[in-house]
Amino acid sequence: MEYNLINLKTYQLDKNLIESICKLKNSHWKTTIKLQKEFFTKNCKKKDIHSILILKKKIIGYTLLRKRKLDKKNFYLLFDTMIINKKFRDKGFAKILMGYNNFVIKKNKLSSILICEKRLVNFYKKFSWKLCDFKTKKTLKFTMSYNYENLYNKKLSKKKINMRKI
Repeated sequence: MEYNLINLKTYQLDKNLIESICKLKNSHWKTTIKLQKEFFTKNCKKKDIHSILILKKKIIGYTLLRKRKLDKKNFYLLFDTMIINKKFRDKGFAKILMGYNNFVIKKNKLSSILICEKRLVNFYKKFSWKLCDFKTKKTLKFTMSYNYENLYNKKLSKKKINMRKI
């Protein structure tokens, strides 16, 4: 199957792409398209990165990498909303999209963090994400990082995050 991967910043998205992204998201997180669009408008900043997997002119995979400030000079990518269309799951597309996400993170010379449920930890570990030893506000959630060494090497953190095992 021939597919395309594209990487666009929010300001590069047109209304049709945003609509398609919101429909894909709504297929998993059932709210309304209207609420999905409101979330998108409220939470996506113009330099956030949208990784989009396209098959036969249809969006079948999507990830939002939100570019956020770590401090006055430095940024990280908050990994948000990784989704594959239900019809295309278990066909290797998640592996393709995750590989692409990791490439984008490294290409931007940034680190990334995500917050997920315990059941997803092993999925992300397959793609070299590491479990972090700091707590999230919600105790049932886990924080993971990718390319953290980039942050640490810049000495943005006073001490290295200890990784833990589940």
